[in-house]
Amino acid sequence: MPLSRFPVHLLCMVLFISCGEMKNESHISIERDDFAAWDTAAYELNSRKIRYTIDSMRLRPTRMHADKFVREYYAGKGTFLWITRYGVDEKADTLLRHITTATTDGIPEQIFQTEHIKEGIRRIRQLDFDRQHPVNTIFGQTEYLLTQAYLRYACGQRFGYIRPATLFNTLEKTDTTQHAAYHTLYAIPTESPDTTFIRQALNALKGRQLPPFLQSVQPDNKLYQTLKTAYQTEKDQQRRKKIAANMERSRWQSERPEGKYVWVNLADMTLTAVDEKENRKLHMRICCGSPKNKSPMLNSRIEKVEMNPYWNIPYSIIKKEIAPRHAQDAAYFSRNRYRIIDKTTGEELDPVSVTAGMLLSGNFRIRQDNGEGNSLGRLIFRFPNDFSIFLHDTNNRQAFKRKNRAISHGCIRVEQPLELAIFLLPEHDEKAIDRLRTAIGLPPLYEPVPRQSDTADQPDPAPITGVQRFQPPVPVFIQYYTLYPDTAGQLHESGDPYGYDQLLLKKFNCF
Repeated sequence: MPLSRFPVHLLCMVLFISCGEMKNESHISIERDDFAAWDTAAYELNSRKIRYTIDSMRLRPTRMHADKFVREYYAGKGTFLWITRYGVDEKADTLLRHITTATTDGIPEQIFQTEHIKEGIRRIRQLDFDRQHPVNTIFGQTEYLLTQAYLRYACGQRFGYIRPATLFNTLEKTDTTQHAAYHTLYAIPTESPDTTFIRQALNALKGRQLPPFLQSVQPDNKLYQTLKTAYQTEKDQQRRKKIAANMERSRWQSERPEGKYVWVNLADMTLTAVDEKENRKLHMRICCGSPKNKSPMLNSRIEKVEMNPYWNIPYSIIKKEIAPRHAQDAAYFSRNRYRIIDKTTGEELDPVSVTAGMLLSGNFRIRQDNGEGNSLGRLIFRFPNDFSIFLHDTNNRQAFKRKNRAISHGCIRVEQPLELAIFLLPEHDEKAIDRLRTAIGLPPLYEPVPRQSDTADQPDPAPITGVQRFQPPVPVFIQYYTLYPDTAGQLHESGDPYGYDQLLLKKFNCF
């Protein structure tokens, strides 16, 4: 007898059990009279045709990182996860409850294609098939979309729906003409889903441990919970969007600030130093990179503060500003206390003799004298990074009075460098404090101040140089939040100088 003429209960059992793809799972009730309809051609279940539908969906472009794991699973002919010989397993209902309430986490439902899944389940359970909606096509589509929604949700809640490094590090091209290259704007080590996590997710599904697994992937950090509560109670749609963008940031799994650390919020253009053990905080304004010279997001550790540093001007500034505008302008170099030094010989050259072409060759270094008037100020905080950016003092104190302080070439200027240096000392060190004060031209607090007669008629001393190390190094977190708890624990809203909120929200709408 042809397969299409098998009674439906035998058809389902022979089809799925012989393929080894269905196990005894929860029964979805179907009335006896419903079986009569399955004798028609519209209800001929065929595992090969279901696979064909799944394979056609597998070839669609991936939109989220989780999608590649879905493709790999079905490319390996993985067993069906949701459809059974009785229809759709009740696990699908558990998943639907989670993804339909994901809107309370600021996640648009279209990310999961919820309506398509609901329609597929409805058709299967109501036996609503026809030539425009063939049974095998509906079964295959529903199976694939459920797995895709499941892994998108699990990966998204646990690691974030958007991969920050992929998003931010393909945002701005460098000026190279050799090959496509981009500025690195996100350098924070961030966890992402891997094959081990996907295996756990699939095992939870196959082992009927779906509810506890879905609970385990929920973000549990305090910031996320604060933002989620605010999102659920907020009525203004624009502010809800801002909250949603920051909720996504808080899902990215990376090292969390704790203990003694420095937190720099580029969006708010502020710095907060925290010592949880001593219950101390120090808050100040910063100036960060301009929109054309964005400061990167990164985590590091402040190892030392350097006193009265020289400023070796980056080649990018020489190329864009000094060479085309000020080459051979002796007055400009004198006014800014710049010196041109031959990198090979170490010889200082007369600016009049150095052309723009020579400056662009890269064979010469431009260095600004240290001390009063230096662009780096009197103190600079050094920490390992790949961008040659630091926290530092500045000779332009008026800049901190501006509302928009995204004005630098990428480094971060701090409003209270001396206070920050003292805060970062591992303990109250009177000698170190006096040394720092003296370096920036302030009288010592703990050592006797020399009498005026002792220093009369003496030439101005050279700026005090040297370093003060911090042991252990103090973690520094340079991140970007447009909504974040202030020192009193209240959510503080800031601007979006780099436009990253809109970038995140636009990415959500592309899924």
